[in-house]
Amino acid sequence: MSMSEPTPPSGEAGAPPSSPPTSSSGPSTWSGSFPAEASATRSTPGQGDRPGPAPGALVLGIILVLAGGAILAGRVLDITLGPRAWPLWIIVPGLGMLLGSFAIPSRAGLGLAIPGAIITIVGCVLWVQETYGLYATWAYAWALVAPTGPGIGMLLHGVVHRDGSLAGDGLRTTLVGLGLFIGLGLFFEGVVGLSGQRIANLDEVLPYAAIGLGLALVVLSLLGGGRRRHA
Repeated sequence: MSMSEPTPPSGEAGAPPSSPPTSSSGPSTWSGSFPAEASATRSTPGQGDRPGPAPGALVLGIILVLAGGAILAGRVLDITLGPRAWPLWIIVPGLGMLLGSFAIPSRAGLGLAIPGAIITIVGCVLWVQETYGLYATWAYAWALVAPTGPGIGMLLHGVVHRDGSLAGDGLRTTLVGLGLFIGLGLFFEGVVGLSGQRIANLDEVLPYAAIGLGLALVVLSLLGGGRRRHA
């Protein structure tokens, strides 16, 4: 009587390697589904987010509308602008940029709002200086251009788009710029007499005004920092 040798279990030495099952009908095809992330990236033409209006075309259109409206109003109301009104060519494009930024959603429009506010303020300052011959006031009028200009742009953009944090930052920046303008203006006009005439007894009041303005700015900055930490 012959004894048969025991067959080793699969996985031990001596066992023939197992080969993956193959289909006799040809190469196997994968019948699964793509992950959700991969399928989500596939978009059908005509669907998805539509691109917004081009900022350049939007600003140019607003500038043309403002310029045409100003010319039409001048003809209807018989308004003549003298040679000293040349800063209007600076103010109108600045206003066009500022108004055009409101049509751009979220904070993406700050790239137009801040330069638009700065250009508009530069034109207004130049108009006043050209009218009254006060070009020496650039010694302190620069504070109206910056940081007041960026602050106004941020404030208006935040109010239009209901962005409270952006509007708050813009308000604080605007107050800092106005504080610099007022403080430097009191010094150059009251103490130095930059425009030719000093303000009487201003040198006695100026230290108290500087202290009060500094305390107001410190309180505003502390309140703004506390709100950001609790947010």
